[in-house]
Amino acid sequence: MDNKSSSYFYREVMSLDCPMIGHVVRETEDRIVVFGLGDDRYDILKTEIQSDSSERIMIGLPLYEIARRYKRSRRESLPRSRKDLEDGVYQLSSEGEKEHQIIPSLSYKSVVTMDKEHVGHIISETKNKIIVFGHYMYRFDIPKSEIHSINTKNTVILRMRYDNVFRYGVDRNAQLPGSQFSAKP
Repeated sequence: MDNKSSSYFYREVMSLDCPMIGHVVRETEDRIVVFGLGDDRYDILKTEIQSDSSERIMIGLPLYEIARRYKRSRRESLPRSRKDLEDGVYQLSSEGEKEHQIIPSLSYKSVVTMDKEHVGHIISETKNKIIVFGHYMYRFDIPKSEIHSINTKNTVILRMRYDNVFRYGVDRNAQLPGSQFSAKP
């Protein structure tokens, strides 16, 4: 699912014993990916959702059980969905059918700097920027002109050192460019 149509995107997530464990940053057919307030990441099966409102999702487990079952490293690739195969820009045949992909979507790819430091994952993109959610509560709106390359592991490599990334830092709660979503729905 693309984040603009996702029913869970950027909602707060709570557990039976914790009022806030993080926000949904990715949704696939069977799971939600939650970035915690610290450096935590949980890939939670949707079957664990006990209830949801327009602002929050309740996971029917205590936090320690969510961590035991679903905790992942933030450096791992985000799970992909069937919709990901359709992402990108395609050249159309004369009959209007998709022929081949010209520009792959950058969404959900991992981002590193030239000095091999992990920055985060691309959550959204515009014509000129990539929106990266990093560790803790960091968010970076980085111009696409700063992309050096995409390696064979589908990792976006920026043409800068890690300490230079912070000049593109923005408030995590700010509205996402080109979207109706913000960190606080």
